Amino acid sequence: MDIKKWGVLVRECSYIPDNLKFCSSDEICVDEIGDGNLNVVLRVYTKDGRSVIVKHSLPYIKCLGEGYPLGVARIDAEYKALVKFHQLAPGCVPQPYFFNKQHNAVYLEDLEGYNILQQNLISGQFDQKIAENLGQSLATVHSKTHIGKIGEDAINELFLHLDNSTMVGLTAEYVFTKPFNKPDDTNKCSPEVSERLNLLYEDENVLSAAKALCKIFTEKKECLIHGDLHAGSIMVKGTDTRMFDLEFCTVGPAGYDLGVVLANFIFTYHRHISTEEDNDTHRVFAYKMVDACKAFVNIYLENMSESTGNRDEYVSKLLSETAGFTACEIIRRLIGAAHYPYLDGMPLAEQDCLDTGTTLLNAYHRIHDIDKFLIIAFKLV
Repeated sequence: MDIKKWGVLVRECSYIPDNLKFCSSDEICVDEIGDGNLNVVLRVYTKDGRSVIVKHSLPYIKCLGEGYPLGVARIDAEYKALVKFHQLAPGCVPQPYFFNKQHNAVYLEDLEGYNILQQNLISGQFDQKIAENLGQSLATVHSKTHIGKIGEDAINELFLHLDNSTMVGLTAEYVFTKPFNKPDDTNKCSPEVSERLNLLYEDENVLSAAKALCKIFTEKKECLIHGDLHAGSIMVKGTDTRMFDLEFCTVGPAGYDLGVVLANFIFTYHRHISTEEDNDTHRVFAYKMVDACKAFVNIYLENMSESTGNRDEYVSKLLSETAGFTACEIIRRLIGAAHYPYLDGMPLAEQDCLDTGTTLLNAYHRIHDIDKFLIIAFKLV
């Protein structure tokens, strides 16, 4: 579809807030924004500053091309998750306005003036309060939808309500399976990382750990999770922190959301600790990532009011799973289909991250608190 047609579709929508609605006399502009792996994202706006974001799902994986088909129903699940997140923790996501089922699109609040957190981390801009806000928002959503609070029947009902099995299967395939299968044709990595893949493919403990974590991810119905909470799915303005891109949402293990966030802080650490110019400044920023990991997890645990069974045992298991999911996210971003831009042109830092990922994966079942996680992840000895 010609993207200009989205201006007409948004103008005809009665669910847009009154202060943002477009009139027939308005000159409406439409720009494609973002560089996501799956969807088309558009800003529909007028010259006087009224704007709406349109997110449109394609019938294939955008970053891989039309040869990799993908069902468009994921956008329905994303809208339902946005509504739920917004209800549970107002202000933690952009406000959803409308789901256009006919055109597989969500209309939502334009976070103009916000920056993508990933870009800030790359450039060395970060306030500790962002990690705390993110931990608090995530804990609120997880707590209010936790099986320990709402019960097994309600958790199963929520899972069926989202009906996002296609995307859950995609995560299982591209996070936990394909990167750990050496001959898979979607895998790609730098030559320097390729030289060290024996750390991965010749270690049966690592490969079996990935399978075990895949089983946990696909079978554990614990709470509503974002499902892909990397720093490219987080926007910030000052310290105001918003999650977006919820197309991988599901009912799953809480530790998966935690692990994806922590993997981003680890990648950022290695980027800045390995930067040669003005190295003192970059080294100081790198160690802010260690503090960010600890603050994020501690605030999350302070606000995560629900659990199952003995609280200490629950937290111990949660952090063990978190460590394992962190490792899988690191490894898949280094050698899988969807790379992070943190370490582009930094092969030695990539090697260090691969070492970190394989070490965490080997040790995840022995990691039961944040301090041990930090020691292993950042080699703090």
